[in-house]
Parts: sequence; structure tokens; C-alpha cells
Amino acid sequence: MDTLIQLGQDCQAPLEAAKAAFFASGGQIRHCDLSETQYRPISVWNTAITKRKFARRDFEQKESQLADLIRQNATVETEFGIIRRTPTEVRNKLRTLGEKLTTPQVEQIAAKFRIELAEGGKLR
Repeated sequence: MDTLIQLGQDCQAPLEAAKAAFFASGGQIRHCDLSETQYRPISVWNTAITKRKFARRDFEQKESQLADLIRQNATVETEFGIIRRTPTEVRNKLRTLGEKLTTPQVEQIAAKFRIELAEGGKLR
């Protein structure tokens, strides 16, 4: 007989004795189908879902408010007429109002909301 089979039988003997003792004490084995098993209950509420739920709506509202600010500060009235500001000038004006935006962000928001700004500044 192969030694692995012999070792397997030696390990199986205590298991068979334990199973016999389990049945002798009134234990039963119940076989469940796959559909009868239960899911593990969720232990912790995921707060990240709640935080992200309205994130897009909040972002769009904030972007709309920034577009209104850009629109208000995109032009300057002088005695010679209305002059449009460059994206860099609008960015500087918004920074004085407490909004920290970069020049590309100002350009992107202006393009999205069709706000005309003057050409100028460094060419990239």
C-alpha cells in the first residue's frame, strides 16, 4: 500500500471517531441547496456613497456660480466703452474676491458657458 494512502487513513480515523460521537450525541447534518444560504449582513454603513450622491449636482451649481462671477468680471466699463478682460485678468480679479482659480480653469468655464474674454497673455 502506498504510504500516502496509509497516512490518509491514519488521519481519517480520528475524524470518523469524532463524527460517530457527534451523531451519538444527537447531532445532525443538514445539506442546504445554494438558494438556501444567507448573505452576510452589512456590518458598516458606507458613508462614501452618501458623500458622493450629490457631488455632481454640487459641482455643477458651483461651476454655474463661478460662471456668473466670470461673466460679471469679464468686462470693464470705461469712458471710451466696454473693454473685455483677458483670462489672466479675470483670474486675478476672482482671486481678490476670494475664488482661487487658475487661468486654464477660467478659460474652460468661460468656453463652457460661452463667455467672451479678450485674447492675451502668454501663448502656450
